Amino acid sequence: MTIEEVRKVDIIVVSQPEFVKEGDTLRVEYMVQNSGNKKEKLVLKTSRGYIENSRDSITLDPNTKTTVTVAQIIPFTEGNAWQSASDLTAEMTGGKDAAYQAASVPVFSSKIKKIDPYYRFSVEIGGGYLSYMYGNQSNIAYQYSALGKGFIDQKEKHYVDFTVRGPNQFVFPAVGSYDQYSLDYTYKRKTSVSVGDYVMQLNNLMEFGRFGRGARLEQQFRRIGYTVFYQKSRFYPNQKEAAGGKITFKLNESSSVGLHYASKNVAYYRQQFWSGLLGISAHVRTKDIQLETELAAGSARGTKDYGAFLRLQVNKKWMSVASNVIYAGKNFYGFYNNSRLINNNVGFNITKKLTVGLGSNFSDVNPSLDATFYSVSPKDRSYLAYIAYQQSKKHRFFVFYSTQERQDRQKPVDFHYAEEFGNISYNYNSDKFTLSYQGRYGLSQNRLVADNTGKKEFFSNLAQPTVRTTRWLWLGGYLEHQHTSKFSSADIIENLFFYGGNARIAIKQNLHANFLYRNNYAPDELFERRSYVDVSVMLDLKKHRFSLAGGRTYVPNLQNTNKNTLFLTLKYALKLNIPLSRKKNLGSLKGRLTGAGFAKQGNLIQLGSHKFMTDSTGTFSFEGVAPDRYYLSITQNDTKNEGVIPIVKMPMLLDVKADSLKVVEIPLTRTGNVVGKVEFSAKNQQGVSSALTEKPIVLVKLSNETCSFLTELNEKGEFSFKEMIPGNWNVSAYIPGNQDRFIIEESNRQVDLAINKTMNIVFRMRPNEKRIHFSERNFEVSVKK
Repeated sequence: MTIEEVRKVDIIVVSQPEFVKEGDTLRVEYMVQNSGNKKEKLVLKTSRGYIENSRDSITLDPNTKTTVTVAQIIPFTEGNAWQSASDLTAEMTGGKDAAYQAASVPVFSSKIKKIDPYYRFSVEIGGGYLSYMYGNQSNIAYQYSALGKGFIDQKEKHYVDFTVRGPNQFVFPAVGSYDQYSLDYTYKRKTSVSVGDYVMQLNNLMEFGRFGRGARLEQQFRRIGYTVFYQKSRFYPNQKEAAGGKITFKLNESSSVGLHYASKNVAYYRQQFWSGLLGISAHVRTKDIQLETELAAGSARGTKDYGAFLRLQVNKKWMSVASNVIYAGKNFYGFYNNSRLINNNVGFNITKKLTVGLGSNFSDVNPSLDATFYSVSPKDRSYLAYIAYQQSKKHRFFVFYSTQERQDRQKPVDFHYAEEFGNISYNYNSDKFTLSYQGRYGLSQNRLVADNTGKKEFFSNLAQPTVRTTRWLWLGGYLEHQHTSKFSSADIIENLFFYGGNARIAIKQNLHANFLYRNNYAPDELFERRSYVDVSVMLDLKKHRFSLAGGRTYVPNLQNTNKNTLFLTLKYALKLNIPLSRKKNLGSLKGRLTGAGFAKQGNLIQLGSHKFMTDSTGTFSFEGVAPDRYYLSITQNDTKNEGVIPIVKMPMLLDVKADSLKVVEIPLTRTGNVVGKVEFSAKNQQGVSSALTEKPIVLVKLSNETCSFLTELNEKGEFSFKEMIPGNWNVSAYIPGNQDRFIIEESNRQVDLAINKTMNIVFRMRPNEKRIHFSERNFEVSVKK
């Protein structure tokens, strides 16, 4: 006799609501059963919500079960009716396939609001207070603001987006809230016009992102598109104005080519002159390859120069390649000037979890960034070889060896060093806790010291933990120690400590707050704007929004000794929905509750987000409803209607069409009950069958042509189905998990359920008695050749 190992876990939906409302907690009960013959340790997971009153890991003996409840809060949406999914996964050890089960429950809107007969446009108006100080200069400003965006017609052909914010013009735009007057208009998503202040992005080489004042026109046809623009730069002193455009030809769904031209009035080294730029571009985007390339020529002050750009990404199942190249000559006055960038990375996917690769970076770029960014790109040369290992979704390891050289562009120079080191990084990510760790060890050469050829040992450790203490609060920390001489002008080894913390608060959808603190930054991190203290709070009260922001910020490249900037902003916005026109093509729905002997008044009928209370005749009505698909539900408030339910399945899914009246009738009826038990019959055989003393798990199902219900037995072996619609039902009992040790006699029954009656059903279950029959005959077995 051979006994084989059987590993099998079943998940069955035991209980789920017929429907839920937005804002409610959806709870679905699952039965997890070990149908095998080995003790199983299971890890329970759900992709939505959380597992209630149960640990993430459980152990089940053979032929045992447990009940697990998966809960989730149903979010508020703009839809009238939709489906919410619930699922449960039980992962087994040893690489065995996980068991999975899911359920889908109808959701309808719970927001009480009147049916709006008007088509509206969303607008916000408000004002703000701003105070900031850098150097020895202090500034205070007050602003008004108005902004809005959306379609202005019911056919959604005309889209408008505008911003009015003023009247102050700040010399220091890094803290935001500068004055802005802009209007964007789009027609049929093909023609777009921008007037006033806007961000111009022509291409990567000529104008990658410039905020200024002017006008722009864009049109896109089936195979061809074009852009023309004129703009005066606002926050970049080296450029006064620019004009130009581009034309793009679509070759197919995955590739296009373009021709670009720009003329700029630029200012360099106290000279102001015009520069003309002409270029071509190509784009290819397929499943495996993404290619973007540009070539441009520029002419300024009688001198010609050139620029080139390349971005390539290749993603195969076993390999990935990424390459970025930027070149701009000394007399090329596009978005880049006198710039070189060569960045390459190749990775090989050894397995699904393991990747090895090589990378290199040569960066010496001078991007013409607006003053809103305040970033100065350092010179960088580096090479690395790496190994990345993704053990699971929670654990990730990254190990590499690198040599690099970095040099500060600012004056005076705060860092210039060369180093070679090994790095190990680890990331842990779970729902309630995350951790990032980075450790480095190597040798560094401080080139701030003239003619310094010596290398010194350095090491560093960095940890960033984040914990979710409650559903609405996240707390994080920053801890770093560097043992190095690369920032010392005297090449002396220093112990540098950097620490900080952050907090994030999100209470429902109304209150959001963020806090950040850092004591300091390493010198090679201060090439862009950094926050030492950053506080932001936003309170959203549907029609009113209050916001506060402030902090202490470091801004590089400012011409003052104190680069720590203090700022504080307070803002208020009033949300308005301005009526533009009466809605057209609306529909209506009317209905009535029917049936004798029931209280028809005071029943709540809900159609999507609209609600109606029935009158004394059970009539309800919804006028001016937008055409859509809705769920119609009924909530009976009268205690006299206990044991009374609709005959039709609820919630009812129906369509409201434009310019039409939908009429529904909901018949009510009194209900009946089905109760019963499963009796366990004694066994007749002795021997092996006598070991079958454990009673198996039995489920009972009640079903008809339109719906079904499932329940399990209580401790006494009893079951019940209460408040069922009268009619023909099928009652069946079965043992889940395909167990053949027991037999349920007459496991399917047909019942005719009558009003106010209770049907009693008894199922009998006995062991499946198996016998071995011996024959006195002799059998000869031969094989044909």
